[in-house]
Amino acid sequence: QSVEASALHAPVSLARLPLGTPLLRLRSDEQLLALFRAGSEEAFSVIHDRYRQRLFAYVRQMLCAAPRQDAEDVLQDVFVRAYGALRADRRHVHVRAWLYRVAHNRCIDHMRRPTPPAADVFEVSRKPLHDPVEEAQRREDLAQLVHDVGALPEHQRSALLMREIDGMSYADLAGALDVTVPAVKSLLVRARIG
Repeated sequence: QSVEASALHAPVSLARLPLGTPLLRLRSDEQLLALFRAGSEEAFSVIHDRYRQRLFAYVRQMLCAAPRQDAEDVLQDVFVRAYGALRADRRHVHVRAWLYRVAHNRCIDHMRRPTPPAADVFEVSRKPLHDPVEEAQRREDLAQLVHDVGALPEHQRSALLMREIDGMSYADLAGALDVTVPAVKSLLVRARIG
């Protein structure tokens, strides 16, 4: 895709306002991207803060059999790659969908690495037990759900997690997974049945 030269720089209205982090948090992803490409490190920090938790939840579920540290490493790598790619490439991108695509690809790379999975799959809540039987049932249900999600094919699991964790639209999912909207709907139906 080609982008007009005027779209590569922050609009005049953005240039007149101070770039303090509190004001940056109010900016759209597109505005933040333009400011970052114009040299504002703070703009990338806001993008990072905006998507860190959501992407971590997504990566954690995609790598359900991996230790938490692996998910943290993958997430860090996603943002390192994003920093370099967004600064170097001037094409228009939808930041959220693009970040999920980078995270998805990085998760697939990680899952294909020949490493043995960790034995501890989930973290148990540290809240006090109110009803031991109910708590045991909740853990069993959670274990079964994590197992079922982990057993899904990669694209189905990815589409389901992006939709359920972050509420991404079908169009955003299609962009993140590089498929059509009907294909996204089909992936989601198959994932939910699975």
